[in-house]
Amino acid sequence: MGYDLHITRRKDWPDTGNDISAKEWLAYVRGDSEMSLQPQNGPYFAQWNGPSTHNGPWLDWQDGQIYAKNPDSTLIEKMIAIARQFDAKVQGDDGEIYSGGGRSPRPATLSLGERVARWFGRFRPRRPVKIEHTPLPFGVGSRVRDTWGNEHTVIQVDPQAEHGLGVIRTRRADGTEHSHAMIAHGLIPVSRKDESQRH
Repeated sequence: MGYDLHITRRKDWPDTGNDISAKEWLAYVRGDSEMSLQPQNGPYFAQWNGPSTHNGPWLDWQDGQIYAKNPDSTLIEKMIAIARQFDAKVQGDDGEIYSGGGRSPRPATLSLGERVARWFGRFRPRRPVKIEHTPLPFGVGSRVRDTWGNEHTVIQVDPQAEHGLGVIRTRRADGTEHSHAMIAHGLIPVSRKDESQRH
């Protein structure tokens, strides 16, 4: 397990809220000539082409924060420069604050409870599990039947929704809209034969 540094707007990085949005991060990466997205490693994973002792230094976004694992001093300086763009700070796993310029990080002043919470925070999964969805036998506009026999029209398919679980949105004849998880939707296409038997 490595040691992470976080670019965060939060008082302490394990907190919630005050997010740096994925949209903000992607816009920053696209506007920084030293950064390039590496989608093969994840939708928010970016490589830095600055001078580093590491091969392929990188930054990634997750859960409203940007982080790097075991960054060297030059990547830490880059992180501090990025943090300024987001009105944020660079904070280590143990809560210390990095201000750059070769200065030692400022240690955190935490209660015992906060230190314990931060220690457990290190074990949070850093990357969502990639879910491979099997191809659907229907698409947007198709007629489908749910497990109770109700018929719907598919109005949206979003494999990335709900942290990669995927969502299928449908509309019934009465106008009500329904959401179904892609991983267990239970929907089957209504065949042309079924439709013709009703008419």
